[in-house]
Amino acid sequence: MTLDTAASHPTVSAADRCPLPYTSPTHLQAVTYLHGIVAADPERARVLELGCMSGANLLPFATAYPQAQAIGIDLDEEKIAQGQMWVQQYGLTNLQLQAMDLASLLDSDLGKFDYIIVHGVFGLIGGEARSALLAYCHRHLSAKGVVCFSYSTYPGGKTEEILQDALNLHASLAETPEQQQASARAMLSYLSLGLSADNPQRTAIATLVEEAEKLGDVSLALNYLQGLNQPCYLLDFNAQITQEGLSYVGEIEPHTEIAAHYGEQVDSLLRAICPTGNKILKQQYLDFNVGRKRRFSLLVAAERAEKLESEIDTSRLDKLSWAGSFRRVMLNKGLASNAYITNTGIQISTDHELTQQILDVLGNAWPASVSFKQLIFNTHFPERENDEQEHEKNVRESLYALLKQGISSIHFCVGECAYRKSEFSALRVLPNCGDIYPAFNYWYESFTLPSEAQGLKIPMGLLDEQEEGSLALLDELHHKGLMIGSALAWQRYLQKRMELAKDVNEVIHNINPLIMYSSNASGGGLFKASDIIKAEKSRKEFVNDPIDAQVKRQLYDLLQKQKYDEARSLAEELTVKQPNNLQNWITLERINFVTGDKNAAIFSLAKVISMHSNAWLVYSELSSLLHNTYHYWEAINLAYRVIRCDGSIAVAWNVVALVYLKFENMAGAEVCIEKAIKLLPNDAAVLNAMAMVLDKKSDVESAIDYYRKAVTNAPEDLSLYSNLLFALLHNAKIPASEIFSEHLSYGEVVEKRNGALAPVHYLQNKDPDRVLRVGFVSGDLYSHPVSKFLSPVWNDIDHQHFSLYAYSTSHHYDDVTRMLEKSSTVWRNVASSSDTELFELIKRDEIDILFDLSGHTGDNRLSMFAMKPAPIQISWIGYPGTTGLKAMDYYLVMNHAPYPEVLAHQFTEKLLYVLFDRQFEPVVNGPEVNDLPALTNGYLTFASFNRPTKINDTVLSAWGKILVQLPTSKMIIGALPSMQTREHIRKKLEAQGVQPEQLIFRERVNIMNYLAMHQEIDVLLDTFPYTGGTTTNYALWMGVPTLTLAGETYAARQGVVNLGQAGLNEFIAHSEADYIDKAISWNNRLDELNQIRHSLRKKMEHDIDTADVTASTYFQQALRTVWKAYCADEPPKSYSIGH
Repeated sequence: MTLDTAASHPTVSAADRCPLPYTSPTHLQAVTYLHGIVAADPERARVLELGCMSGANLLPFATAYPQAQAIGIDLDEEKIAQGQMWVQQYGLTNLQLQAMDLASLLDSDLGKFDYIIVHGVFGLIGGEARSALLAYCHRHLSAKGVVCFSYSTYPGGKTEEILQDALNLHASLAETPEQQQASARAMLSYLSLGLSADNPQRTAIATLVEEAEKLGDVSLALNYLQGLNQPCYLLDFNAQITQEGLSYVGEIEPHTEIAAHYGEQVDSLLRAICPTGNKILKQQYLDFNVGRKRRFSLLVAAERAEKLESEIDTSRLDKLSWAGSFRRVMLNKGLASNAYITNTGIQISTDHELTQQILDVLGNAWPASVSFKQLIFNTHFPERENDEQEHEKNVRESLYALLKQGISSIHFCVGECAYRKSEFSALRVLPNCGDIYPAFNYWYESFTLPSEAQGLKIPMGLLDEQEEGSLALLDELHHKGLMIGSALAWQRYLQKRMELAKDVNEVIHNINPLIMYSSNASGGGLFKASDIIKAEKSRKEFVNDPIDAQVKRQLYDLLQKQKYDEARSLAEELTVKQPNNLQNWITLERINFVTGDKNAAIFSLAKVISMHSNAWLVYSELSSLLHNTYHYWEAINLAYRVIRCDGSIAVAWNVVALVYLKFENMAGAEVCIEKAIKLLPNDAAVLNAMAMVLDKKSDVESAIDYYRKAVTNAPEDLSLYSNLLFALLHNAKIPASEIFSEHLSYGEVVEKRNGALAPVHYLQNKDPDRVLRVGFVSGDLYSHPVSKFLSPVWNDIDHQHFSLYAYSTSHHYDDVTRMLEKSSTVWRNVASSSDTELFELIKRDEIDILFDLSGHTGDNRLSMFAMKPAPIQISWIGYPGTTGLKAMDYYLVMNHAPYPEVLAHQFTEKLLYVLFDRQFEPVVNGPEVNDLPALTNGYLTFASFNRPTKINDTVLSAWGKILVQLPTSKMIIGALPSMQTREHIRKKLEAQGVQPEQLIFRERVNIMNYLAMHQEIDVLLDTFPYTGGTTTNYALWMGVPTLTLAGETYAARQGVVNLGQAGLNEFIAHSEADYIDKAISWNNRLDELNQIRHSLRKKMEHDIDTADVTASTYFQQALRTVWKAYCADEPPKSYSIGH
């Protein structure tokens, strides 16, 4: 865990305009409690601060607790006058500030105090004067009183004495205080500029000089020129306080007394050299180790010492409440980093999963504190069957780790904090004096107050302005803890934010805090019983009336006719006519979702939540929408929240399973999807998710069974049917004829769904030589393998003859998308368009040739292609098989010599065999090709980087035979999603006799590391019947050939295409036995294999853009060929272009 560990030094950093961290009575009560001492509740406490300067340190306390009393004493009359002005401006009657010297103080009787804070000038005195002051503190302590005493210590104080001597030397001839100051500062300048590099104390002195230069004249004189600030060892200080009837408790910054804060070695050595339980002795040893120069110690009356713990009692962490303003640093693609930004701008990071959860909870509850029980509830991972006591132990350990780190933004207190105790029915901005400092929160953090907030009292008025600047200001006030109110007040504020949300990020930003402030204790939230009663009396009225049956029928008919715009308009009318009816907004959300406008669906649910923020079903639906819009981290965390409160909601379990699946946590995905299946055994979405989990585990046959169940339960959802067809391509036991028959059935379903569509009349001019409008429909126009195959053509095509129209069916957008869009003629995002709307759009664009780049993969629009919006339609790249549609004219086969008898009978389309001189865009600046590893190793290293879905038992059987017959060979298997999959493959291979040391498993890595991995590999072993495409091309670029097995389907012949293009026909096997023999044969042909290795990249580079043939030459010829055939009214037929 890498965290901010910079310990503050209150005496040095004490400012006359800012509160001092760690000195709030709330904090002091909590720290003493950790040491076994019960201190007074700050709410009605009496506090005395000696060395208060302008009293800024007492302002947060006095304003937070109007029934408490505070007195501040300081020598500096000007500072006291400044503070008195603030007291008057804040309207405080419970805070008194007085200018008083030590003698006057010792003669005074100000009464008993629960907290006495001694620092500043009063912390600099030593000897008898300090003893007298300690005695005064003892006399004026209440029964539960605590003293906080700041003082300089050895051994670090030795360096301060050096600086004192240096300054006094140079100021010794001064005759006036002004001359003395000038001389001292001149010496500081000399030391800051002229310290020798050979000075062994150079670093320590330089640090002190830098601190001293920042001190005001009075502070500089008191610290260095007046004979004050006399350090002592802790042992001597302890003897002094004992003589005055006091006992040492600990430090106000508890991490500074924990040896492990300074490193595990410091801790272990301290325990070895000083095993005694004597707290003072241990701390003295620690001072020597860390070179401590200052302490701010907690003291109590000696008669209370028997209750003291020798070390911080970690079991007492359970009784504290915790707070902190932490916001996750988000990455692209719905991912959260391990870093957080605090309200002071510090970034901290941790890889510890539970600690991340704790910081997230604190951030959601901010500025309020949460109890240990609330942390337990909100950090539990629902799918893990952990023992509750074990989880409590883990949370306690994480809290102690945070305490030990000394993160200044972590706050804790006994019981409820001031924010939790607030009963304001509407949020208020904390008291401030306009442009006069200080601006502070009740956790003793100080900030520069935004000018727009100066004088602001009721922030809700800013929401009515609905201006971006106003919302940003409210976010800043919230993040800095400068607003306060009851849980009900926060709920109303956050609901209003949801109501006004215009950006999905606004919904995401406010949803978890809203849940926190809308849930009661049983749900891990901050809502109290009193809040519930008030909420019932004053809540915003809403109704939950069902939609009129006639309107429902209208909406259904519009959806069936795919008139999405009209359906959305009708649903929106309902919300306008009756905006307080939850069902109207829920209906609009469903319409938006079904019609593809998922962001609009999110806003619809936000409206529901703005009226009713306790509906877990609504939150589960929102989590599903967030998943569908690629906000994965937000989706799973919201789903967790739902499950913790109501584990019977299958949608939430399904969302968690899908996110786990996305990030390859197979064990978690399996547990969650099984829970979802038990709750909704016939739900198509849940059945589909179960199939995806099984698919990822390489259990294709079981996956197919679940895909079939999903299709049966939701026959109208064609995406489920596509998932089934895609899975069938991976099953070695299903013949090509049966796979083709299933695709034909899909085509029949789509045609039946579209009904008897009237023939489309195309308006395009049938000029065979004119500029053609070529459209591409795909959900993969971003950093996706499809774009790797598309880019060479896209970037090379002649725009004088072809206009490129892109129809992106997903919301993905990245640098690759930007590049493709830049070179397109027209770019359209159609993710929210219905098939009918997209059909009409493409007709209006008068597209001549329309490409499908998806097939039966994600975000496909095959049902739209079935309507035939373009006169010529071609499927290409995205799917290695037929679409099953009669309306699809051609299937473009890349670099495969024409074998009609092999493939033609498996396609409803006519095959367009096109030669591509460059079929794949390699990675720029990738690793170089190295010599064959086997020449050095003395054995062959095989590998596979294909998806685990492709690795079936037949493939594993072949691999096993190869490895057994070559017992010295190795096999690297990469891109495995989980340990479970890894062990499944390992057991299968070892059962055949493969030795454990022959198997090397690799996790998924970034692209450069992935390419570099090829430098360890001699030959890739392909999977079958679904062979590699992208992996084979990357390997060829890195000089590694792939041994493939030619099958009867196009999916089983992708390897044939790629290797044939590279002239590697000897790596194409035609039976399993041939596959095994060819692999073994290369063990005796290493020199030949090395020559092939060094020739491949050169061959691929030579193929790129010659004088006569460029990357798109034959592609353009193919387009012109099929267009001329259309113009001549010839029916589609197979063509071979470039072969």
